[in-house]
Amino acid sequence: MRFHPEGPSIPDILLERCDTGRVVFLCGAGVSLPSGMPSFVELTQHVIEYFDPPYDSEIMAAFRPWLHDQSSANVPLDQIFNLLHLEYGKDEVNALVSKRLGTARTDIEVGREHALIKRISSNQSGVPQIVTTNFDRLFEVNQAQDNLTRYVPPAFPNLNFSSTIEGITYLHGRLVDENAVNHPYVLSSADFGRAYLSEGWATNFIKLLLERYIVVLVGYQAEDPPVKYLLQGLNHDGQYDRSRLYAFDRGLAEDIEAKWRDRGVTAIAYSDHPALWKTLEAWAERADDPRRWRASIIAKSQQDPKVLAPYERGQLAHILRTTQGAKLFSEAVPLPHPEWLCVMDANIRSAKQKKRYYELDDNDAETFDPQEAYGLDDDLQDISEDEYKRGVVSNDNLLEWRDEDDNPSDYHRLAGCLETMPKRLSHLMAWFCKSLDSPVMAWWAIRKISIHPLLLQNIERNIEHSTSIHKRSRQLWSLILEHHKDPRNRRYDVDWYDLKDRITNQGWTTCVLREFRRVMTPRLEMKLPYGLGEVRPPSSSWEEIQFSELGQFEVVFTERHDDDLDVPDNVLLQVFSALEAQIIIASGMLDDIDTYYFPSPSCYPERAVEGEEHFAKGAEILTWFVHLLDRVVMKWPELAKAHVTTWPVKEPFFFRKLRLYAFSKTGVFEADRVAEELLSLDQSGFWDTNVTRELLFLLTDRWEEFSQENQNRIIEHILTGPNHLLYFPEKNIPKQREILAARYARYLELSGCKMSTIHRDQLTAMIKRIPDWNDGWATSVVINWGSRTGWVRTDEKPDIILDLPANEIIPKVKEILKREDDSFTSRQPFVGLIKENPRKALSALAIAGRGGDYPKEFWSPMISELPKDLKPRVRRVFLNRIVRLPVTALVELRHTLSNWLEQNLAATLEFDEDLGWAVYDHVIEGILSGGADATRSGFGEVIRNGEVVIQSRRTFSHAINGPVGKCTQALFQVMPSEEKKAGSLIPYSIKSRIERLFTAPGEGADHTIAITTRNLNWLMFVDPAWAKEWLIPILDLKHPAAEPAWNGYLHCNDMPSIAVAELIKPYFLNLIPWIESLSWEKNYSVRASQWLGLMRMFHPDEPSSPSRNEMRSILRELSDEARNRFISWLGLVGQKNESGWVKYVIPLIREDWPKERQYRTTSSVKAWVGLLDDTGDKFPEVYDSVKTYLVPIETIDHLFYRFTRELGGKEAIAAIFPETTLDLMDKITPQIFTRTSGELQKILELIGDTDTSLIKDSRYLRLIALVEKN
Repeated sequence: MRFHPEGPSIPDILLERCDTGRVVFLCGAGVSLPSGMPSFVELTQHVIEYFDPPYDSEIMAAFRPWLHDQSSANVPLDQIFNLLHLEYGKDEVNALVSKRLGTARTDIEVGREHALIKRISSNQSGVPQIVTTNFDRLFEVNQAQDNLTRYVPPAFPNLNFSSTIEGITYLHGRLVDENAVNHPYVLSSADFGRAYLSEGWATNFIKLLLERYIVVLVGYQAEDPPVKYLLQGLNHDGQYDRSRLYAFDRGLAEDIEAKWRDRGVTAIAYSDHPALWKTLEAWAERADDPRRWRASIIAKSQQDPKVLAPYERGQLAHILRTTQGAKLFSEAVPLPHPEWLCVMDANIRSAKQKKRYYELDDNDAETFDPQEAYGLDDDLQDISEDEYKRGVVSNDNLLEWRDEDDNPSDYHRLAGCLETMPKRLSHLMAWFCKSLDSPVMAWWAIRKISIHPLLLQNIERNIEHSTSIHKRSRQLWSLILEHHKDPRNRRYDVDWYDLKDRITNQGWTTCVLREFRRVMTPRLEMKLPYGLGEVRPPSSSWEEIQFSELGQFEVVFTERHDDDLDVPDNVLLQVFSALEAQIIIASGMLDDIDTYYFPSPSCYPERAVEGEEHFAKGAEILTWFVHLLDRVVMKWPELAKAHVTTWPVKEPFFFRKLRLYAFSKTGVFEADRVAEELLSLDQSGFWDTNVTRELLFLLTDRWEEFSQENQNRIIEHILTGPNHLLYFPEKNIPKQREILAARYARYLELSGCKMSTIHRDQLTAMIKRIPDWNDGWATSVVINWGSRTGWVRTDEKPDIILDLPANEIIPKVKEILKREDDSFTSRQPFVGLIKENPRKALSALAIAGRGGDYPKEFWSPMISELPKDLKPRVRRVFLNRIVRLPVTALVELRHTLSNWLEQNLAATLEFDEDLGWAVYDHVIEGILSGGADATRSGFGEVIRNGEVVIQSRRTFSHAINGPVGKCTQALFQVMPSEEKKAGSLIPYSIKSRIERLFTAPGEGADHTIAITTRNLNWLMFVDPAWAKEWLIPILDLKHPAAEPAWNGYLHCNDMPSIAVAELIKPYFLNLIPWIESLSWEKNYSVRASQWLGLMRMFHPDEPSSPSRNEMRSILRELSDEARNRFISWLGLVGQKNESGWVKYVIPLIREDWPKERQYRTTSSVKAWVGLLDDTGDKFPEVYDSVKTYLVPIETIDHLFYRFTRELGGKEAIAAIFPETTLDLMDKITPQIFTRTSGELQKILELIGDTDTSLIKDSRYLRLIALVEKN
């Protein structure tokens, strides 16, 4: 947990033990520095300056290096003090030390840091518990008030006899007056030897201290003499329980972790000293009153977690990891914000960001990043695709059992069915149930495969008895409970196969019929919602929210796998009735989930169907039911009529359609009865587009059976049209009503249904009022796709303008575009004219141009839609028109024209080279004349959570979306590489134009440079002199254009050619830290390191390739994340190249990988294990090269998926290589677990089963003992 955004992350266990008074601070010189005390180096320098030994003395030779470089390679300062004692006398030297440390500063606040530590380290009685190796008495500031007990060596508290550690223990001695007879300080190497080795009183004390308390080192560096002697005395070799000893140290976490790990200490890294003391100040406030501090953090839970910083969310997460904190959270009033559930759930807060894709401009599309909205400050960011696919992320999930949770023993029994959960989770469950009225809770429950039975019980109890829950909330929770209680939603559906087997074996017995009814019972399926709702919880209230915002709900029947049942006549009625009952249940469920659109299959699958029919998953059952209905109608028409009569008239999902289909059966329903039923339908039932086919087919099939009166009544009803139409503005309803009525009536007329003269005339007049009517609108009304389509299609037919004079075309098309048209058709007649008669389209634009009108909406399609097979004369006319376009038009059309040039310049030059270059130059002149705005890339800003993400625009991605970049691409399109030989040179016509674009205004020059350097390898091959003059210099990292140049080059598909690498090697070797300082959209330092790795592995003897030392330096410069991605990439090199592991990967790991401990981090171990699980039969050899870089880590189970499971027909790794796997697990498993590991147990079981001799191996015995203890 962090107290501040830039502060160190303090382990939960340390904070919790501190709250109970079980933490002791061991303080070094760094604590006293802010109060004016000298560092060990400064103190040594002060003593040496006082005694002023000769320049060539042993003392000066030993100390002089400290003045220039305070390195651990220097002679240790305790040894220098030993020399001083020998030369000048111990008492004299120590007296001088007393004088220096006894000098008080009056210009600064003294003892502030000591006061903070005293507050933090206090026990529950409020008494500080401090051990210090400092001599100064700054912990005794305000001693009269504190009245602290003091201990000096060797008279320390005897912890063996339950003595307390209250007060201040001066481990190396307490400052005495300058004039004192004796100055008993542990200062020299001889003093340290006595305290920690020969006499060992300091070592014994610290050993006892560590057995009873958690010890925190502050004010030390790993190389300080006190630390060195302390850990030597403890025999602290890295195999000790690191959860007992912590150290604060300044630096990067990966560096600090490596420095202290081998000393058996858990390091806590901080960025600078002010950040540390700011954190300790906040910690002191917490230590003063932990309950009050928790209450202040719980108070923040009433805020939306999205408005808080990650460290603030981390503080609440820290509290929720404890039973006490979860209880306070659940009892908070007002209730905490419901979206804290998203913070607790690691799978939600670790999800990938999602973009809303339906915006017209993708660059402005809203983006939601759950990691940014809900992430904690200590969450892992580099979650692999494999983790996402398996649904297992490494980040801490607060909704799962934790090692610190209780595990009630009274519920572990073989008999009985009681279930329970840890108290901490029970408190969170209580909060969840209090918050049921929030849509967020329902959104969370919908996305879960299963929910704990106790939580389901509590939810059900709450929605049954609470009177304050919103009715829609109650409705949805009932559905959620129904889904989670149905075991069919948690397993693969094989019920249909099982049912068929029973019928085959037993026949249609009454028992089997009951089973049929059970199997055919519909169930509710729930999935994640579409779009942003997949990762972002809802923010609307129950009055505003749609269920579709919370999830995708679908009513489904059991999957029949295209394998129908044979239903004999003797059970037909029972099967038909059972299926009818289940359809009624499904209809009710569809209504419950607020289904507005439920396309169902046609009852006439062979009639007027074009293409494949699409319908809702749960509607498939209707086809089978219709088949059964037809059989019932044939055998028992009266029984069929009785069934149909009971069907609900207004049910929209199944029975509205089924009733209309049943009415078509002449042997069941008389025509007049059918007519009355149709005329009694309400508006929504009659005009439902989902039953259009059934209605109109019924009318055409039985029209002649209807009386003249009923025919008139029906056609009048149709010509009147619907009263109301959904999804249309009020002002457009009369127009759309008339169109729909005309389509229905005209279809009947075209199908041979006779109507009266009055009605026929009425229909004719109606059609005349509809612009551009054609009878296809009527005939398509019953075509399966036509009745359901909601997609906008494009109508490019140019009929309306094809025969107009050229001067009338543009005005006419503008008039058409202005006309309001709410149909699903976008009319673009000018595009059709371009394709059918491009010459006339050009003439129309030329005439408009004479009046100064160059409409973009027509010139854009004229350019982009121009047919490829133009006659030469028309092509020439088109090109000349482009050459004559004014600058203003060119600027407006710059994106369309640059796209066209990119695709067509080569063909244009082949057609007429002079004219082609004239077109190109004219377009370029127009774009450049538009200045910086005209050359700006079309690639917009990245917007996240409503804020612009700062990213460089000097990139290849921007170049390929900019007009100048596309024009540059066009130049490379006319230089086909396959026709060029080494040194064949680039034509002047192309070089000169590229050189001109290098000076384009605004972003244009950057775009040209990025596009050109992407082709650098090829350019160096065909024209090395030009490439050396124009391109190599700008790759100098100090060049103003280096950023676009390198970004473009790093987009090249191939690694640098040897010719290029020789010239850019000095820049290349310094590239990675330079890239890290830029704000590119991707981290191309990974690509750069991979190129260098390829050069090193595949061309190790070339001068252009990095040497062993250079490669090692490159790997050191990479960030921890980039270095781990490099490791993963090495796995691809090993897999995809013949003998890749042996020839390339293993040599690089053995010879070039940095050996420093700082590069052996938890994340790097994860990366190495990830590499190992893809090594196949080379696993032992690769492991042997990697094992040097492995260190013990807290086991992360998902890392070992391949070690315990078969995949792709290959055995588990532990079964193939048991001994190597055992060595790996021994290498990376710590001596003590702070969390259990399920995968370790599985691996050991597999190793034991495969090779029983390993069961007696010391490594196996150590690991199995760990597993059994936990």
